[in-house]
Amino acid sequence: MKSLNRRSRSSRRGGILYRLRRNNIFPLWSLRASVQILFSATRLTGLTLLLLLNGCKPAPTPLSHGSLPRVVSLAPNLTEIICALGAADQLAGRSSACDYPPDVIRKIPIVGDFGVPSLERLLAAKPDAVLYTDLADLSLDLKLRRIGLHPAKIACSRLDEIPAAISEVGHWLHQETQADALASDLRHQIEVCRTSVTNAHRPRVLVLIWNDPLTAVGKNTFISDLVNLAGGQNIGDAIDRDYFQVSGEWVLTRDPEIIFCFFMSSGAPVRHVIMQLPGWNRVRAVQDKRVYDGFDNNLVVRPGPRVMQGLKLIQPYIRMDTKADM
Repeated sequence: MKSLNRRSRSSRRGGILYRLRRNNIFPLWSLRASVQILFSATRLTGLTLLLLLNGCKPAPTPLSHGSLPRVVSLAPNLTEIICALGAADQLAGRSSACDYPPDVIRKIPIVGDFGVPSLERLLAAKPDAVLYTDLADLSLDLKLRRIGLHPAKIACSRLDEIPAAISEVGHWLHQETQADALASDLRHQIEVCRTSVTNAHRPRVLVLIWNDPLTAVGKNTFISDLVNLAGGQNIGDAIDRDYFQVSGEWVLTRDPEIIFCFFMSSGAPVRHVIMQLPGWNRVRAVQDKRVYDGFDNNLVVRPGPRVMQGLKLIQPYIRMDTKADM
């Protein structure tokens, strides 16, 4: 019976992770963080989700040969970076979550899901390197090295890591000139925005990335960085985790002035679902009708070359007295 109950709990957890993955929530930046949101590492959908807790080690020197290296990307943001560098023809494969730019991506073979590649497909793709942000199976990195596939973890969980990630991807592709130029431009945009943020009132902001369970953005995440850069104050920064489950009581205590919903719902509009939660009518954001949804999640929750477009999407709602239409 204990074994049965354990499998049942695992199945339910796996279902939550699947829905997050399917809706482009956590795969866009960190499998590790999203597993931490839900539960401690356990057996999920046939895989042992062990967390990659250490930072990215320095990347090995890319292979040097006559032609440009061909790589596999296991994360949507890395695929976007590769295409932004004009190196789509160097993509030997991608994950099923990679979807931009669509006219280019549809031509690239799929080698598995986000962080869960098929070894058979990887071998068939014959890449010079496999680029990833996180893997579902911690041992896979070593397995890939043993068969000569040169895996490389690209860190990009914080806003300031994205330019460095662009440069590192360019290093692997032998596209250093283009990558350094793109990275430098992004750093400049970030710094310009930082200097424009004043010490005026910074509204309290709650960022929700899922509603079952209700999950918010904590500190040390690029989404929190975006909110703060836009002039808000992410109330999740009080929690020393990347992402975490929240209760109605916790939200009422912090009383956010703005609520961003970075997820979709198959039924009623997400903001209606949130505003109708029991007791939430006492939350300032709900009272002022400042609960927002309908964002392009590929821009606001994907740490790639278009991240500043995500900033521009949320900034007006923070800096202006904009209320959601009911």
